[in-house]
Amino acid sequence: MAKSSNQPDPSNHSILWQRLLSAHDRVFTPASTTALKHIVIKLSIAGFAIHLALIFISRSLSNPPLIIQGVGHNYLTAISTPFSFILFYEVLTLIAALPASNTSSIAHQYEIVSLIFIRDVFKDIAAAKGMIVEHRLTEEAVPIVFDMWAALLMFFLVAVFQHVALKKISPKGSTERSQGLELFISQKKIITTGLAALLLIMAAYNIILFLTHIYRVLHLGIKSPLETPTTFYNDLFSVMIFTDVLVLILSLIVSGRYEMVFRNAAFVVSIILIRFSLTEPRPFGTLLALLAMLFGILTLLVFNFHASIHRDNPAT
Repeated sequence: MAKSSNQPDPSNHSILWQRLLSAHDRVFTPASTTALKHIVIKLSIAGFAIHLALIFISRSLSNPPLIIQGVGHNYLTAISTPFSFILFYEVLTLIAALPASNTSSIAHQYEIVSLIFIRDVFKDIAAAKGMIVEHRLTEEAVPIVFDMWAALLMFFLVAVFQHVALKKISPKGSTERSQGLELFISQKKIITTGLAALLLIMAAYNIILFLTHIYRVLHLGIKSPLETPTTFYNDLFSVMIFTDVLVLILSLIVSGRYEMVFRNAAFVVSIILIRFSLTEPRPFGTLLALLAMLFGILTLLVFNFHASIHRDNPAT
């Protein structure tokens, strides 16, 4: 029987295309994910211990070197070090989840921004000098308490989004894979491979910035706290905005139904709000992130409602 002209024919793909797909399948495997998790755990423990040790030296010496002074004197600041490794691991899992489903990718992006906000709570606590005075909370505690409960609400909204995603309603006849689904998944694997390479470049660039800062402290005598660059996650969500737009366009191969296009477009809007939330000061940044998650949940609920209508009335 002759193949349908609409069926994606792997033989028509270029050698480069096949090599990229093969590279994806070799890199993004359960075994590599488990190995990466163990590496992240070891790096988190080592980084946490080293940071604590540097703070101890900084507190113990009367005149520590500038590079040691830059770590500060508050032990709580060391919490940010293991969180940086954990967040990087979450970013990798986000990229690995891209070929699976669009909702899974959005859920991972929500998880990352919630972890960023809870990490900032630790930073705020470490920076606060007089959070409690005479058994009373001072004004410095107000933003900390606000961010703490906002992060918890984000944690709840992520769970709600995942719960709604599990309630996905498939229309009748959708058990058979669509003609363009295999091609769509292959395209998302190519995007994932490119994203992974771009992520490594972005990480290397931020490491160079950090090492440059250390050089300025050591050789130029500039006294400033040693902090990791904060632009990495801003750039990450900027990249994810364009990635989600590309996935939206490519998803037309599988389905051009109105509700599917609207859902994916609304997800892009949600991620744009997430991106803005990372650069806006409190409380506007926090409120933007919460609004983005609520918008994503409502979008998914309405999408499921549309899907139920088409399941019960296939002719519509």
